[in-house]
Amino acid sequence: MGFADASTKGYAATIYMRSVDAAGDILVKFITCKTKVAPIKTAVANDSPSIPRLELCGALLLAQTLHHVHQVLSSEISITCLRAWTDSSIVLSWLTSDQKYFKIFITNRIAKIHQLVPACKWSHVSTAENPADPASRGLLPRAAMSSDIYWNGPEFLGRPEEQWPKSKFTPLSPDQLPETRPNVTSTLVANVSSSPLELFTRFSSLARMQRVLSFVFRFVRRSRRQPVCSGPPMFLEYETALSVVVRQTQKYYFSELINMLKKQSTISPPSLAQLAPYVDETGVLRVGGRLRFSFIHPDSKHPILLPRDSHLTTLLIRHYHLSFLHGGPKLILSMLNRRFWIMSGRAAVRREIFACVPCTRHKAIRPQPIMADLPPYRVRPHRPFSHVGMDYGGPFLVKEHKRRSAQSVKVYLALFVCMAVKAVHLEIVTELTTDAFLAALDRFVARRGIPTDIYSDCGTNYVGAARQLKLLFRNAKEQDRISSHLACTWHFNPPATPHFGGIWEAGIKSAKIHLKHVIGQQILTHEEFVTLTTRVEGILNSRPITPASSDPHDLSALTPGHFLIGEPIHALPERDITDIKINRLNRWQLIRQCHQSYWKRWSREYLSSLQGRSKWYKSSPNLKVNDMVIVEAPSRPPTEWRLGRVTEVHPGADDVVRVVSVRTRDGIYKRPVVKLVRLPVEP
Repeated sequence: MGFADASTKGYAATIYMRSVDAAGDILVKFITCKTKVAPIKTAVANDSPSIPRLELCGALLLAQTLHHVHQVLSSEISITCLRAWTDSSIVLSWLTSDQKYFKIFITNRIAKIHQLVPACKWSHVSTAENPADPASRGLLPRAAMSSDIYWNGPEFLGRPEEQWPKSKFTPLSPDQLPETRPNVTSTLVANVSSSPLELFTRFSSLARMQRVLSFVFRFVRRSRRQPVCSGPPMFLEYETALSVVVRQTQKYYFSELINMLKKQSTISPPSLAQLAPYVDETGVLRVGGRLRFSFIHPDSKHPILLPRDSHLTTLLIRHYHLSFLHGGPKLILSMLNRRFWIMSGRAAVRREIFACVPCTRHKAIRPQPIMADLPPYRVRPHRPFSHVGMDYGGPFLVKEHKRRSAQSVKVYLALFVCMAVKAVHLEIVTELTTDAFLAALDRFVARRGIPTDIYSDCGTNYVGAARQLKLLFRNAKEQDRISSHLACTWHFNPPATPHFGGIWEAGIKSAKIHLKHVIGQQILTHEEFVTLTTRVEGILNSRPITPASSDPHDLSALTPGHFLIGEPIHALPERDITDIKINRLNRWQLIRQCHQSYWKRWSREYLSSLQGRSKWYKSSPNLKVNDMVIVEAPSRPPTEWRLGRVTEVHPGADDVVRVVSVRTRDGIYKRPVVKLVRLPVEP
């Protein structure tokens, strides 16, 4: 006697032995129980299996267990019958229906059950009387010890069979059951091609097409009892195959021209008429031209006329391009013209060469998206250094003191630049660690105030500091630690995008120019280097940020220093006016008016200078998802650049894609489009 049940957690099968002695006494004993955990997801569909499927798996587990117990005990005792119960009406209907109506999952398990226990009688039992129900749902050890139905089976097994409860099960029709196969009507449709050119489009190589056609012609000659060569096709067979393809192509594309030549009527259009075409004795359309009396080869005098858009033309151009080691358009066209004349040949050759993947790799033409509009923090007035860009520069060598025995150590330049007025703040950093950077950030905040937003690169290209800065700025934990150090928002540019931070890259360049020109080959002490760096900061903050005025009365150019101290850092000293009496309120209003005038000049003069785009003013097609690209690696030749596929695009506010996510064999990376080369292949 066996019982099967299933739940969302698992399915189980319990086996009992029921014996009747000569006196009619009935004894029911527990034999074994097997359980299995329900699969979380199916292999075919990414979802959990249904309860009817789990019930069927429980029935299969019961059949397997019954078969095993029957084999073991049949040699010791006489077993008269096998009985099986389940509380699933769907499973019982599956077992009593024709297998052809159901899906393969159901069909395979029904067939296995009938194979294991062909003589077993299946019946329906209520869930309350099913001893496999606790096993399928799971029981704690204490509850399992006290479960009477689990150890002794349902109560009706202890009674004679004629007193067992009558089953109310009614089999369901296949139309009412789940997991049925859809009715599919198969219709055979013969698609007969009327043009042999469709057969030629199956070939991607001219040599392969010629070789296959050569063997086809051999078969035809052998069928006609004609002598046939053995071995690989010979040169004459290749030429015969090519001439057949040429005639079929010309017949399809130049049918009107051939009819005009047969009728000896006027040839049109003029682009064909000026070539003076004719049909030779083999039926091939050739160019008449004006070179009849030259001493060149006849094929060059009268080349074969081919259309621009035929598949044969594409195969010929591709064949010559590979044969002449990826030569350019002029070379390939000149080689083709020795035997073939392609209409609009230059355009056809260029189209095919530009679709060559190896040539695209070596040319490495990168997309150049149009330059983005300036973000709001660059074109709106706000407190200096409230929006800050930062970068590292160096290393520089300094010594501890002026003695000869002083050791030289490396220091780095941490630059903070105001995104609105280009004011610069320089700090000296002794090492490339998070703690050293946070200390420099604290010194900056103590002098300039807490910024609301900080912008920086995600990596660096400095040779000496590449590894340390890479760990500093790309480590997610360090990024969280830096951004949470102050009440500000940290913005990291995508990797390998130094052009995204042009304002701080230009600041580092200017600072290094001043430092290198002054220091030269000398090694300064730490105090001297700090003093020089501070002077460089003052010089950078005294630079005009607006073009020079042609007005001779306008002697003061707008500088970042005007927004910091009200005048250039290196301004000339003014005369003493402390003895002049003036109302304090008027003086305060005068100061506020001067400060506001700087912002008016900033809006009127500085912003207008940012209007034009100095480069990247032409738009290019956006990269799309599934585009095949190669990722630029400056330290490797183009043939070793990694192949990738675009998995996600990150458009800007103007819907121009400048950054994408690329999947390579090493993982998914975020890269700018200027570091990618789109391959001319369909996704």
